[in-house]
Amino acid sequence: MPPALHLYATVPRSRALGPRSRYGLWVQGCPFRCSGCMTPGALPFTGGTAVDLDALTAEVLAVPDIEGLTVSGGEPFAQASALAALLMRLRARRDLGLIVYTGFRHGALRRRARTTMGIAALLAATDLLIDGPYQALRNDGAPLRGSANQRVITLTDRYRNQLQEYAPGQPRAVEVHVGIGERLLVGIPSDRQLSWWQVHKTGAARR
Repeated sequence: MPPALHLYATVPRSRALGPRSRYGLWVQGCPFRCSGCMTPGALPFTGGTAVDLDALTAEVLAVPDIEGLTVSGGEPFAQASALAALLMRLRARRDLGLIVYTGFRHGALRRRARTTMGIAALLAATDLLIDGPYQALRNDGAPLRGSANQRVITLTDRYRNQLQEYAPGQPRAVEVHVGIGERLLVGIPSDRQLSWWQVHKTGAARR
């Protein structure tokens, strides 16, 4: 039986999560406790919604005109096997790119990949990796990453020629998505935007 993914949230289409239009997916559960975390509701491993991979594959493929997926959380590599299986199903039907945000450093993931097949498979499926824990005091406003300690790492050539659009000094993009009983702030907000949102809105910021 294929593994299920435990999800915190999904957004079918966003332009605040990387190049072009993207499907946003936030996994549930994270071993890190970063001060100023943008998605504290995604931290507990208990919670979220268990989603069948075949059903999620069909849901993603039903969205037209997306270039790929952006996966955050939570910690994606805590569910590496299930995410790798999802990408295998999707790419059997469509050429979709993958951007992953992780609290782990790339080197640590590469070392773990030597003995953990799921981590190796998810790394191999990833086109662009944003690595390292979020540090609120180093939120410098640069696009794609949350704080200056994080790195934007090209693991394939898929997005290499588009990264100049996300150089330091370029603006960040954020979006508000309205769902049934919930409003979501999508993207990487500035400190001021995040503080305002937490005070004035019901919902969670998701990058």
